[in-house]
Amino acid sequence: MDEPDPEQLQFPALFSHTSTYRQAGPGFFGTDVLRGLTDGIDEFLASSDGRWSRSRSLGPAMLGCVPWFDDPVLLDCVTRCPSACVVINKQELKKRGKVGFEALKHQADCGPGFPPRAFSSLTQLASRYNGDPPVLGPSSPEPPDLRIQTFRSFGFRKTGGRPVPILHAKMFLLGELWWHDEGPLGHVEDIVGFTPKRLWLGSTNATKSSRLSLEFGVWINDRALLNQAQEFLVQILRYSESIDPADDRFVPEFVSFDYDDEAFWEYYRDLDPDPGDE
Repeated sequence: MDEPDPEQLQFPALFSHTSTYRQAGPGFFGTDVLRGLTDGIDEFLASSDGRWSRSRSLGPAMLGCVPWFDDPVLLDCVTRCPSACVVINKQELKKRGKVGFEALKHQADCGPGFPPRAFSSLTQLASRYNGDPPVLGPSSPEPPDLRIQTFRSFGFRKTGGRPVPILHAKMFLLGELWWHDEGPLGHVEDIVGFTPKRLWLGSTNATKSSRLSLEFGVWINDRALLNQAQEFLVQILRYSESIDPADDRFVPEFVSFDYDDEAFWEYYRDLDPDPGDE
């Protein structure tokens, strides 16, 4: 029996349609659902309301996670975002050298990434790739910020055909980075923050082949869900690794600083030589 023509292996267009659920945003069903994601990102980046030109705006930003990623159109959307980080599954070794994976590695090396200061849980951390974390005392210089690359990996690497748990969530969170110069106690400080604006949830992977499958996706702007998605994505990012780490196991890159407790105790004792019972 002759093999079918690959160009004929497509579902008919009758499965594809769009919809809107209440005030949630547009939903997409059928084939090429990934186009709903990329069109939505394009619209957000090209916002015509002038939000990106406000004096304290640092521009649009993106957080995302998806199991696999090789779609060039979506890659272009991510790389055009001034601040972005997308976390994918730790890829198998056979992916090395593949065009799609090498494109992600290039962006991880050269792309702008995401500023860690936007989230408190990503501060006071060091990379284990640089050796043991420094021990900080009261006179230690301010440690440098982490570099959060545009693409990172998560979890276990599949080896020898053994199944491993994977990062299977597929979501992209768009928002705005901003800054101001007043700390929480009213003192002058350089503050960076992130406000989520729009969330994509769907079944489709970020792969070229997923455009041929029957999928769904929806844009959501519910405030409570945006905040919960942000918390989930930042936690994934906190325990992620570089895009192509040496470890096959789940060994997060970022570790907490060590603190010289005795030095801090002596420092505060010298500030108040008569602390009383406390």
